[in-house]
Amino acid sequence: MDTATRDELRALRARAYGPTADIDQDPAALRRLHELEARQRPGAASDAAAAVHVATAVPAEPETAARPESTAQVEPALPQATTRQPTRPPTRYVGEGGAESPADEHLAAEPDSPTTSPDPTPPKHRLRLRTRLLWALSVVVAAAVAAVVTYAVTSMAPVSVSSGAEQIATLEPDSLVHVPTGWFGAGPSSAAYQYYGLTLFEAAGGFSSAGNGTQCFTIVATEQLPADDADPNSWSVNGPIYSGCRVGPFPATVQFAIDSNSPEELRARFPDGSTLQFVRDGDRIGVFHSGE
Repeated sequence: MDTATRDELRALRARAYGPTADIDQDPAALRRLHELEARQRPGAASDAAAAVHVATAVPAEPETAARPESTAQVEPALPQATTRQPTRPPTRYVGEGGAESPADEHLAAEPDSPTTSPDPTPPKHRLRLRTRLLWALSVVVAAAVAAVVTYAVTSMAPVSVSSGAEQIATLEPDSLVHVPTGWFGAGPSSAAYQYYGLTLFEAAGGFSSAGNGTQCFTIVATEQLPADDADPNSWSVNGPIYSGCRVGPFPATVQFAIDSNSPEELRARFPDGSTLQFVRDGDRIGVFHSGE
């Protein structure tokens, strides 16, 4: 085989085995390649033809694979009789750590899908994260709605349980004060108290509470007390009478405003329009005053 024929064979082999193989699209060139290879190696023509057919069916290497600088100068090794099909030169890929991996491993690790177009379907872990965030947000919203509903149903405007009035005295039982037994509920052993023209005494029941309660006491002007020898059938009162009883945890309480009906001694001590509150605590009675 002369020089021109060898050059022709080299070019045909480049078209058959090179990375840009296109000889399968040129039947005349493919027959010429068979003819020249048969001339060079008698008896290997059938194997070379099979090798050319298989090589042309192999897809082109990825663009990232290393290519020969000049396809015209690449001369692949002649197919041997024992080689069933030609193999492309293995391409080495360098990973992030600097280690090389064979081309086959790289191709197996990377799918044939284009790398330039992103996958429109988000990864599963992103979907899971989004689902968790939506679930957490729904729980927070539900809790907030429940709290608003609960507050709307159970909330109420607070009311102070104390007037804030100042306590000005604590009354103790006065053994010198006598209230006739049976007078407005007074008993034979009812404790009595005195305060600036007022008489306070324990009673079996209160007028305002209709007998509903305990530890009741009554307040009248001292001048209204009947004499010890007065006929019970002639008892009368000319003035206000106040009473109160304990109900459950709430203590017996009596409160009123000082006015022209109040005893003169009380009006001399406190101005008209001011208020007094009497709260019973066992055997003692607390006195509270407010000028408002």
